[in-house]
This record gives sequence, C-alpha cells and structure tokens, in this order.
Amino acid sequence: MTFATAPVSHRRLAPLVLLAMVTVLALVGCGNLGEFDEEGVARQAERYYAEKYGDDARVVDVWEDRSYALFGYRSSGQAFCTMSDGQTVLVDFEDGVVGDNRQQDEITTAYEQRFREELEGCCERLGDAGCDVASVTVKGVPLEEDGFFEGCISTYYWPEDPAGEKNGEVETTVEQSASFFYARYTGDDSFFEQEASRVSLGVPYVKIELSGADADYADGFPTDVPETPAWVAPIEGACRALLPLTDGDAETRVVVYQAGCRDGVPEDTDAAVLSDAENGKLGELSPFDDSDTGADDIGGWLIVEWFPVGKGVYVTSDECGVRLRTGDVELETVESPVSLEELQESGSLERFDEREFAPGAFEAYSLAVAPDLFARLPESVRDKGWFNIGLAYDNQDPQTGLAELGVTPGGLAPTLYRVEKNPAAEDTPPYEVIAMRAETLTNGFQYSEPELFEDEPLLFVRM
Repeated sequence: MTFATAPVSHRRLAPLVLLAMVTVLALVGCGNLGEFDEEGVARQAERYYAEKYGDDARVVDVWEDRSYALFGYRSSGQAFCTMSDGQTVLVDFEDGVVGDNRQQDEITTAYEQRFREELEGCCERLGDAGCDVASVTVKGVPLEEDGFFEGCISTYYWPEDPAGEKNGEVETTVEQSASFFYARYTGDDSFFEQEASRVSLGVPYVKIELSGADADYADGFPTDVPETPAWVAPIEGACRALLPLTDGDAETRVVVYQAGCRDGVPEDTDAAVLSDAENGKLGELSPFDDSDTGADDIGGWLIVEWFPVGKGVYVTSDECGVRLRTGDVELETVESPVSLEELQESGSLERFDEREFAPGAFEAYSLAVAPDLFARLPESVRDKGWFNIGLAYDNQDPQTGLAELGVTPGGLAPTLYRVEKNPAAEDTPPYEVIAMRAETLTNGFQYSEPELFEDEPLLFVRM
C-alpha cells in the first residue's frame, strides 16, 4: 500500500530550516560555556593543598559550578575539587584557588570567640555608662551560646552530584555547603589579618536590649533623647574593634531596644525584624547606610526619637543616618482635595474598616519637610529624594480637638488614614486609602511606616 504525500511548501520550509540553524548555532555557542582544563584545575588544588598542609592528598573528583539554560549551560567559572581525604578545595578559573573547608569548624569557632570577646567588653562598657544589658543576641542566638556563625562565613553551595537518571527515575540533587578559607589557621591573630580581605561574615545581626541611662522611656516611646545617648559610644567602640576582621568593610548590624518592650516577638523568624520598630526600638547602626570606605567608618546611626507635630501625630526617622528634629517636618491643616463621601466609596477603604464614620471629625492634613531639610541629610538620601519615617497617632491627645467636636477619643475610632492618588484611576476609585495599623505601639498609639518625599507632601485624613 502506498500513500500520497503532499509537496512541502518552500515558504513553510524556510522558517523551519532557519530555526534549526539558529538552534545549532546556539547549542554550539553555549555548549562551550564553562569548558575548563580539569587537569589544570586539579593540579592547582593539589599544589595549594600540599603547600598549606604538607599533605599529598589528591583530587578524586571535580564538579564545575554551572547552571543549565535552554540551549546549554552557563558556568560560574569555579570548580569544587574533592580531595582524597574527603575535604573540598574551591578553584576559580581566573583567580586561582579560593580556599578549602578543612578548618571551617575551628575557624568559625575562632570568629565567634572574637565577636563574643568584643561584645562582652561592650556590655561591660555599657554598664559603666549606666546601662543594664538585658540580653544580647547575634543572628538570633544568645551571645553566651555557640553557633551564631555556623554556616554563614564565606559559605558556598554546590550539589554533591548533578541531577540525573538512575534506574529510570530522576534523582534529586543533594546540595552541600561549606565555608572556604585560604590562609591556614594556627590559633594566632595573624590569621585574621591574612584572611580579612577574603572573608564574608554574612552581616552579623546583633540585637541588644537595654535599660537605664537614655534607655528608659514610657512604653518604649523615646522622646527628648540626648544628642548622643549613653549607649552609643560603647557599641561604636565594639564595632570599630570588629572592623579588622573584615578588612575595614563594615558588616555588623546592631539594633538597640528598650528592655522588655519586645516580649512576645518571636526571635526565630525574619518577620520579627519588621515588628521590631513597634516594640521599643531605640537605635540602629547599619553598615550599609551613609557609609564611606574609610577604615574608621562603621555606618550611620539611626537614633529613634519621637516628637509631636500636632493633632495627635508623632513622627520619627526610620532611616539610618537621618535624625529628625522639631521643625524638620510640619503638619498643616489643609482644604481636603477629596470628600468624605468619595473616600467612603473607595474600595481600598472598605478593606480596612466597616465601622460608621464621624463626619464632624473629618479633617485633612499635609505633612511636608522643611525647605532646607534635604540639604542637611546624607548624600545617599538626597540622591533618592525620600526617606523612611515612623508615624504614630494618638486619639487621646488633646491637640486632636476630638472632645470639642463631641467625639469620644478612646479606642481606634476615629482614626487617621493616608490618601494617595490611584495610578490606575480610570478603572478603579481615584484614591487609594491606606489605614494606620490595627496593631498599636506599646503605648497604644496607632502606627505606620510611610516614606517622606522631598517635593511631595503626605496627605492624611481623619475620619
């Protein structure tokens, strides 16, 4: 039996041929990505290992760090060499040996000890300054316990075996990780000097809870804070002493809290970081904000200080390197560009509140920066044109004038809302209404975290 076949149109065939050619070229072009001299890499690893440890261990396996794409794979330019003693040497194709993981446990312990010594000295100096230290944690681990640097110093990840097929079933890749160090650790301080330019500590997050001098405020709400609180100098001193561990590149981040205000905030979750500002935060020293490259630079301080701007509204900076003072921002009563009826029709407002409003309390405010404020701020803040603030609202404050309006000031109603123009106003309500948080600060104030722009005031309404 024969079948008739229809002739293939040249117009239909040409795109297929072109696609095949492009595919072949792509495979050829990408197939060479990551090719390396495996023997040369192994020789580098063995020579390094012998010079460092005096051992004649040999490379028994090499795994190139690569990721697969549509037409081939892309290499990171590094390979992990398994030595005959079970350890691993990491080799960069251009820069040579990165290090090995043979001493990772004792080196991690040594770094922890250096941190512990400096922070314990910091606690003593805080005591001398009139502060009582309630607790210190590093990466969520209490200072007196081991393990806060486990798995985070100069750590690399690689699979034990590339994923493949065995007995007809696809196997999952087993991922390994290790900390790699180039210099040999012999227990003396010279190691830290040799390794400083290579090591990465993974941003140690230090949390300190204090009471005493310049740390005791009513309900964790700092007001009238001194220019330099007593706890600043001891903490700065400890951070400066830790700078040589990272070749002067600040990595330690310190957040200071009023003792007892963070009770109930879980330590073992990243979400706790977002809740910390509501629970007695006194200050923060961040290595990534307003930080130059000088050897003595440790980053910019955020000193939390709330001050009133009227109508029951309190403001503080939430940006490292920025400290607001009375007069830096002003709250003014303005003629509202939006009516209460328009806001009640807003879909976003319905998501936040189903209660009845008090029309007599409806009022609009504008929060704007002083004309010269940004000129006095760090360059990094000036360049972006905005910074984060904390905003608190107290219904009980007599300045709200609610009692005069016959409105009961207790509880969370009426409350303060932020109003923004909706960028998709053609298909949705023209305004987006953003409520203050249902949760409150420890002193009962409502709380929000907006951004304050140089040339665009914030619009608030009270309902």
